[in-house]
Amino acid sequence: MQSAVQPPTSIKGNILLIDDEYAICIGVSGLLELNGFKTHFVQTAEEGIEYLEKHPEIDVVLLDINLGMGLSGIEALPILRERFKYPQVMMFTSHSTLEIGLECMKKGACDYLTKPFIEQEFLKKIPEALAKKQLAKLNDLYLGILVHDLKNPLQCIMGAWDLAKVNLTKTFAEQQKVIIATGDTGITQIRAMIDNILTVSKFEAGTLSLTKEEFAVDQAAQAVLSPLEKQLESSDRAFSMTFDWKTPFLLLSDKELFSRVLYNIVSNALRYTPSGGSVSVRFAENKDGSLQTEIKNTGSFIDENLRQAVFDKFSSVHKLGQANGVRNFGLGLTFSKMAVESLGGAIRVESENETPSTTFMFSIRNFAENE
Repeated sequence: MQSAVQPPTSIKGNILLIDDEYAICIGVSGLLELNGFKTHFVQTAEEGIEYLEKHPEIDVVLLDINLGMGLSGIEALPILRERFKYPQVMMFTSHSTLEIGLECMKKGACDYLTKPFIEQEFLKKIPEALAKKQLAKLNDLYLGILVHDLKNPLQCIMGAWDLAKVNLTKTFAEQQKVIIATGDTGITQIRAMIDNILTVSKFEAGTLSLTKEEFAVDQAAQAVLSPLEKQLESSDRAFSMTFDWKTPFLLLSDKELFSRVLYNIVSNALRYTPSGGSVSVRFAENKDGSLQTEIKNTGSFIDENLRQAVFDKFSSVHKLGQANGVRNFGLGLTFSKMAVESLGGAIRVESENETPSTTFMFSIRNFAENE
């Protein structure tokens, strides 16, 4: 590992360069240090990953796409983005094509430059990358404050709401009971939104651990979906739930995560089911002992090119051919994908246009007792 001599100026940021060409390492490091940055360089992606694990102060990684040994830059990029949350990755490429640039950005790069690059353009992009890192850290800080501040008033609302129900529901007419049930659902949805924010942040930080317990799927499903069924009793939308087994199916998994995934997807299906439509939930056991869940709602359609985007963070996708235009899926489906994959399963969506319907399908692994 080499490091150019740093001039006696204040450090603007810490840069790691990963490039297999020694001359480029020396030249780029020298240019950066003359402009107030502290630089380090290595010549393989594996060395870069090892260096980042030991040096959390790195702000920006300059990564060459075509590394001569070991992982290529394109292969290393998703690994860097998964393991190291805040350092921004800027790609170096010798191929000036839009396709390569888009692929880099899609895999998590903050920017890319074509070699040989113009020094002024390069030096302008480094502060932009530093600003993106600071913004990401601030977003997480403010997110934590926001969630904390939301929980306190929500707890007050829940307490007052429960007290009102205890004292008043005996005298309520049926229509008023429907209103109470709607309020219960609203509070549950707000709690789910807050929990989704917290859990997605933990997934991204790699700090969420699973709690495995054996539970009966039918009992867990009925417990989590019963509030939604009550809400539908006064509407003209139909709801059904079926279990493709004769005796209770026991699943060894994280019961809370499973329940939250189920609630998020079913509530999302109800959200996009029009008047007169229906939502059906079907559970089955796969041949490998895993759980298969299918949630279908009528009256909605998602274009094939947009079906993966519904799981993206804060995604809004355009619903082709529909009057309501933009669909904002928020964090519910993002959380669901992360949770399902952490439980050893997979999730996907299918949709029919001719007779509009959308089906979400996800599997959950049945863990062994010694795992």
